[in-house]
Amino acid sequence: MTTFTNFSSMLKTAGLFIFSLAVMSSCSKDDTEVKNGTSIKFKSTYEAPVGTAGLKSTANEGVIIESFKINIEEIEIEFNDNDPLFATDSVATDYELEGPFEIDLIADGNALETTIVNNVELPVANYDEIEFKFRESENSISEMLGKSLLVEGTINGIPFIFWTDEEIEVEIEFENVFTLDEASIALLTVSFDIASLFDPAKGGVDLANASDLNENGIIEIYPGDPDGNNDLADLLWERLEDIIEAFEDSMDE
Repeated sequence: MTTFTNFSSMLKTAGLFIFSLAVMSSCSKDDTEVKNGTSIKFKSTYEAPVGTAGLKSTANEGVIIESFKINIEEIEIEFNDNDPLFATDSVATDYELEGPFEIDLIADGNALETTIVNNVELPVANYDEIEFKFRESENSISEMLGKSLLVEGTINGIPFIFWTDEEIEVEIEFENVFTLDEASIALLTVSFDIASLFDPAKGGVDLANASDLNENGIIEIYPGDPDGNNDLADLLWERLEDIIEAFEDSMDE
């Protein structure tokens, strides 16, 4: 029987993101077939009043988030430069997990969690960084086509849509190098606090004054939108960049 002990864990948070890593190793001497496996999970967190679908804060109570999607093109897990298994002249510098990974963080107003990589075997090595690359989707049958992030909901009861096609990279440097041996099991979890982007009380962008200039019944917020909400789209993008930068800085401490 295989048993596991906690090998390493950490938790870092800054605004929108919470990252945690847990690595466990097999202690069984009899289980010679055990191979390492790594899983990566994305989830969202937010607080909503009882009986209220979507995100609704006291500071921005007219805004409800019903859907939040992201598209990740690839994931890179980087080897530690000091690892003797991978010298500086080696062609191996990182391990890439090719997407795209289209992830629902909120659907129908409900927070979700999705395992996008499950029990994949990685090379035996020391690892010190993971990088997520958000890119616009090329899936012609997806509503994410041409978008890297898509948010839908309502503002004072009127449907709204926000999206961006900007490229986003999130680099997470591990506080302590973690080692995957032949029998390690690793779980990496990235949580999104949606309120940090949309709740002014948490430094988010206030959408209460967004307009439906063309009066088509949908408040559109994206670059070049027909409703005159370009400044809000820019503010949301800048807020997201600030959150990512703060998160990456926190991981460097």
